[in-house]
Amino acid sequence: MNQRADFIIPECYIDTNLVETLVCTGGCNHQKGCNQVAKVMQEKFADRFAVGIIDADKRRPGYLNEFNEIASSEHIKLFRHPARSHFIILVHPAADGFILSCAEVANVNVADYGLSPKLKEFTAQTKNVMSNKDPRFKRLFKSIENVGEIRLIKSVIAYLVYTTYKASNDVLKQYFNYE
Repeated sequence: MNQRADFIIPECYIDTNLVETLVCTGGCNHQKGCNQVAKVMQEKFADRFAVGIIDADKRRPGYLNEFNEIASSEHIKLFRHPARSHFIILVHPAADGFILSCAEVANVNVADYGLSPKLKEFTAQTKNVMSNKDPRFKRLFKSIENVGEIRLIKSVIAYLVYTTYKASNDVLKQYFNYE
């Protein structure tokens, strides 16, 4: 997808890079922190379609309590608001651990991309403001894009981008049966 998708709202730099590399190559609506994602969804997208992408932090935004879980995998939970055209993709435990886990499943050595295989150092690399455009991460994401859960998140986001208001819970659940 080459157009900009302002209704896709990731919370951190690395999520933004992942989404823009694999699905929304024209850009998305990066926000800093899960509470800011929730605020933007509630205020700027109150009557419009929106998809928030947040990490499963210790303190979740209260807005998430209004959502119903549709489906889940080892690292991803998908929620839908019962009254608004809003979805939340919750990445567990957080994007950095999720990415390292997917690279491991794919037998991809992140060090080959100039990134640390150790979670603490990798997390520091993902927290850098420039990680949202970092070509090392873009190359890594392209190399693991067909791995189970990366393919899952890519497919779910692409489906939501293309169907927006017409998205079906049944179709979304089918994406989670990828094994």
